[in-house]
Amino acid sequence: MDQAELSRIFQMFDRNGDGKITKQELNDSLENVGIYMPDKDLVQMIEKIDLNGDGYVDIEEFGGLYETIMEERDEEEDMREAFNVFDQNRDGFIKVAQTQRL
Repeated sequence: MDQAELSRIFQMFDRNGDGKITKQELNDSLENVGIYMPDKDLVQMIEKIDLNGDGYVDIEEFGGLYETIMEERDEEEDMREAFNVFDQNRDGFIKVAQTQRL
C-alpha cells in the first residue's frame, strides 16, 4: 500500500481530523466495517502500536495498526469460511449430522 492510500485510510479513522486516532475513533471505525473488539483489546492494540507513548495513533504509527487490523480481519474471514464448510444448509448452526457427512 502506498503512502497516499495509507493517508486516505488514516483520515477515515481520524474522525475529527486532529491528526491522531483515539481509542473511541478506532472502536467506531472498526465497528463500521464489522469488527467488534473488547475495550481491553483496543487498549492493547493502541499500546502495541503507539511508539511515542502519547495514547493515540498518529499517521506515522498507523501503518502498523492497519496491518494488525487486516490480520485480525483475515483470521475472522478464515473462521467464517471454515464454519460455512460445516454449515451446509446455511442456517447458522452446525449439527452433528452435518459434520458426520464430511
